[in-house]
Order: sequence, then C-alpha cells, then structure tokens
Amino acid sequence: MYSKKLFTRFFVFLLFSSSLLLIIYFMQSNLFTTSSNNSLLLNDISSYHDKIELDYYVWDDEASYVAPVIDAYNSMQSSVQVTLHLLDSTFYDDTIATLLTSNTKVDLIGIKGISKLAQYKSHLLDLTTYIQANALDVTAYGNMFNDISVNNRYYGIPTRNTSWALIYNKDLFDEAGISYPTQLTWDEYRTLAIQLTKGEGKDKIYGGYWVPWCYNFAALQHSSYLIDDDLSYTKDSLELLNTFYNIDGSHMSYTEMAKQTDSVCEKFEAGTIAMMPQGEWIVNMLLQDEKNGHSTVNWDIAPIPVFEGQDSGITWGQYQFVGITNNSKYPKEAFHFITYLCGEDGARIYAQNGMIHAYSNEEIQHLYLDTVGKESASIFFNTKKVQEQLALPGYDDILEGFKFCADEYFSGKKSIEEAMAEFEEIRRNILSN
Repeated sequence: MYSKKLFTRFFVFLLFSSSLLLIIYFMQSNLFTTSSNNSLLLNDISSYHDKIELDYYVWDDEASYVAPVIDAYNSMQSSVQVTLHLLDSTFYDDTIATLLTSNTKVDLIGIKGISKLAQYKSHLLDLTTYIQANALDVTAYGNMFNDISVNNRYYGIPTRNTSWALIYNKDLFDEAGISYPTQLTWDEYRTLAIQLTKGEGKDKIYGGYWVPWCYNFAALQHSSYLIDDDLSYTKDSLELLNTFYNIDGSHMSYTEMAKQTDSVCEKFEAGTIAMMPQGEWIVNMLLQDEKNGHSTVNWDIAPIPVFEGQDSGITWGQYQFVGITNNSKYPKEAFHFITYLCGEDGARIYAQNGMIHAYSNEEIQHLYLDTVGKESASIFFNTKKVQEQLALPGYDDILEGFKFCADEYFSGKKSIEEAMAEFEEIRRNILSN
C-alpha cells in the first residue's frame, strides 16, 4: 500500500540520496542516449515547406518569461509558429482539464507540478522515446529529475525549478529597530511576526503572510508526505498555521484572505506585509513591477525558517513542466520547441527575466543573480530541497482533499482532530481506488 511509512522513506531515499548514481545508470543503460529510432530525431525544421502552427497554453503568471522565449524561437526559424495562450492562474487547472477533453486545438500545455503531471498522463504524449532519440542532457536539471517519471515513462520536461524562501520588507524592519532575518527557526519567525504586527483594520501591517496553499510544509521539511501512516508532522503544520492566522493575529486570517481582491504581491509592495514565505516566482513579480514603475518596496531574501534542531537551508520545491498533448498533429515539431524552451537558450531568457529555470549551470546562475541584483538571491542555489509532491497516481486528489480539510479547520468549522480524521477518511477512499 502507498500509505506505508517504510515505502515512503525508501522512496525519498532513492530520490535524494542516490540521484547522481541514478543519472549515471540511466546514461550508461542508454535511457538518455541516441536511439536507433531515427524517425524521432529532430532534423533541421527550416527545410519544411508548410508553416506549422503550435498552440501552447500556460497560466498567465508565466507571461513575462515564457513570451520572450516564444518570440525568440519564432524569430530564429520560419517553419514553426508557436502561439501563446494565457489562462487565469486561479482557474488554470480546471480550464486545462476542460480543454483536454474538448475539440480545441491544444499542442502543448504548462503543468503545475509532478502530481498534476501524473493526473494528466492519459492526455499527454509519452516523451521517453523522444528523449532517447535526441540524447537530451538531463543532468542539467539536477537531482529532482529522477522523480519525474510516471511508471518509468516521461510525460513532461521541466521548465522551472521552484524553491521557497523568506521575502521581507527591509524598511519595516528598520522602522521597528529589528535586525534583518537570517536563518530563523519557526519559533523565531513566529516571535518576529508578532513584533512586526501593528495597527488595525485597513491600516494593519501584518508581521507575516502565508498564502492559502502548501499547508503541509512542516511535513515536507521532515521529508514526510500525505501518504504516510504517521501524519504528526502534517498536523503540526496545520496547528502552526492556525496559530499564525487565528491565535497570534500576526498573519492575515484564512477567512480574511478569501475576501481580498489584491494579490499578495500587491499587498507586500504596499508595505502592509513585513515577511512572507514564498516561492522564487515572487522575485520575478517584484522585478517586473519595479521595471514597470509600479513598486519601490525595499525587499530582500532570507532562507526559509527551519524547525529547532534541523540543519540550515532545508526547504521545499518542485518542477513546473511542459507537455505535448497526445492528440497533437505535430509532436515532433512540438518537441523541437520544447528542446529550446527547456534547454540552455530558454534558461538564459528566463534568467534575464528574473526567473529560475529548471535547466541550470554556473553561467545561467550568474546571469540570474546579475538580473536580480541581490547577493541574497544565491540562497535559491544553496538549499537542501525536498520534493514538494510525489509522482503517484491519486496524489493530486489527496492534496485536494487535504486542502479541503485544512480550509475547514482554518475557518473554524472543524477542530484539528475532526479535520485530520476527515482527511484520513478521504485519503483512505482515494488510495483504495
């Protein structure tokens, strides 16, 4: 059964302790070397006579770095035209699920994490043979590449590599006479958030802000997942967040967040949030707003807090992906675009726009750091990162069930014991099917 603790520990050990050995093994066994299947080799597409159009759907937050990649790709050749379709990020997964079962022409889609990749598998082209035939260099994607196969097959290629850190407003720390954070424990973070909280109503400044997702962070920092028999770290996560939201009042409550029309980035830029645990994507958003004259907030980056007794630098993250739909008429051409988007060329453009690409080397890291202009951004490249999700069938449904139960707890509709009992029942039903 997936829910056995021993299975989970063994699974995590394989992913993170043996990553280099796995890559070497794969390369020696020809999994990622040239195949005799020449029909899948990517020849010079400039020799094509008829122009091919590819439709690529992603969520709108991706626009500032995906659009320049597409423009560069379309400009470098005249045989393939990639058209970008931006969908509302809030409703993206539901919209994509509908599009994949409709008659809409969809050649490529963005995928939010490994559990979604596993969920969409039946709608996606198996890319394993394309990777083999074209000797794609997967070592540049780092350790977590070993965790993206579904039943030993590959249905997506990584585009981004997410990583959580602590973003903070330097001016609010200065006003309070408090030193800037470095590596904090969660207890220290809680104390700081209380100290930095002041005011009431519309004038309230929150010491911290936790976005309404990734509620099992404490479990992740202990390499524990929602399929474990022992959910004590998951329970700890919920109780700590409830303390932030509803007991200390140092973070905007879950109920209050649901009423807001401004994004967390806008609130931070307005000076109403002192600290926010966030993914690296917030850096891109802040840079874009600065570039467009919408923000002058004085911000910086610190490591994500850890629990007492843990090593410094333990965080969580995952890949975002691009996949080819299994009903695309032009899979070979779509994969040619993917090699550009997900390779060194795409990585450079991402870095120039303040976004961390999944493909990484020393040059690209330096380019990213130059773009961000903050030495502290090197934190993203010096972490001990735990995979945020698992590539298991049904894991995305488990995540959704957990979020539902967490929402009821944070909203005061259920006690922690009731919420956890409800989640275990939901999980049991999912795993049994």
